[in-house]
Amino acid sequence: MTFLEAVAAAQQHLSEFLVVPDEACRELDELCAAVEARAWGVTTWRGLRALACYARDKRDCSFTAGGFWEWSANSGNPYSWTASDKKLAMSESETVRNNTKFWQARHLPIDHALEPSGRLHMEAHLKIAQGGGHDVPRVYFHDDTGGVTGKIHIGFLGPHRLVPNGRA
Repeated sequence: MTFLEAVAAAQQHLSEFLVVPDEACRELDELCAAVEARAWGVTTWRGLRALACYARDKRDCSFTAGGFWEWSANSGNPYSWTASDKKLAMSESETVRNNTKFWQARHLPIDHALEPSGRLHMEAHLKIAQGGGHDVPRVYFHDDTGGVTGKIHIGFLGPHRLVPNGRA
């Protein structure tokens, strides 16, 4: 599965619980050209499916003990994501928060129902791969499962270099 296929599948099959706007998808052709592209595409699909399953479990109240990290660690759902610092970040480092360039890169597209400007700072993200520097993929998201839309909103899906942190 490629990134493009993962995004299309999420937009088609997971839209009840997950919002993946085209604007959030950045330089996917570049990621699709990488040697690791197929593995990254499969992992991205797994991550998007995990976010949608979490939103479903929150909506039907089968999970009430925290957010996505806690769900991933404790829900027992076979589609959960790995709750580890190597695979998931729910917030950014002080380095990112204190660097204007880094922080502004996380000002991402969001549904106007949540923010009239259509942009919101997002810190939570799936780490699709480790190593590989600035070309590894990231998926930034906003959890509105307890809010207006009841969904997870993807604000960015693309190469890490577009959301720099000083290390990558």
